[in-house]
Amino acid sequence: MEEETTNKQSGVGIGALVTGIIAFLLAVVPCIGLVAIIPAVIAIVLAIVGLSRPHSNQGMLVGGLVVAIIALMISVSQTFVLGKIASKSDDWGTNIEQVIRDVTKDLEEEFGDNEVTIRINNDDETVEIKASAKKGDLQDRLEELEGAIDTLKDEAEKDTTEGQW
Repeated sequence: MEEETTNKQSGVGIGALVTGIIAFLLAVVPCIGLVAIIPAVIAIVLAIVGLSRPHSNQGMLVGGLVVAIIALMISVSQTFVLGKIASKSDDWGTNIEQVIRDVTKDLEEEFGDNEVTIRINNDDETVEIKASAKKGDLQDRLEELEGAIDTLKDEAEKDTTEGQW
């Protein structure tokens, strides 16, 4: 009977240690660490229940308790860090949008109807941004392309009819 009780208490110790290790592994991963609060609390409860019983395997229980407490502290600290980052960010999306509008307005005032090309090179990568302050430029380009397509279609029809007698 005593061996059966030791096995049950050892199982609680193993459960506390394994759950504590899982909580710790989850806690050290950024943004997922918040999820580690759940297994950390489970490991702490298992360790406390196991330590409250007599003749328990205290090594595993204390190990599980310590690892779970560390995982819980890391998870809670991530919660505070993410909260601080969120509070400092305010309206950064609207700020970026406003900067883009200001730059566009400045380019229109500076260059008028001219086309502006911004090229950013970084090692093997190149990003090119073309902008035109002329409002009807896109409409003119579209009409030009539509005319070129019609011209090609007319030429293709003419070529097929010329070969026939």
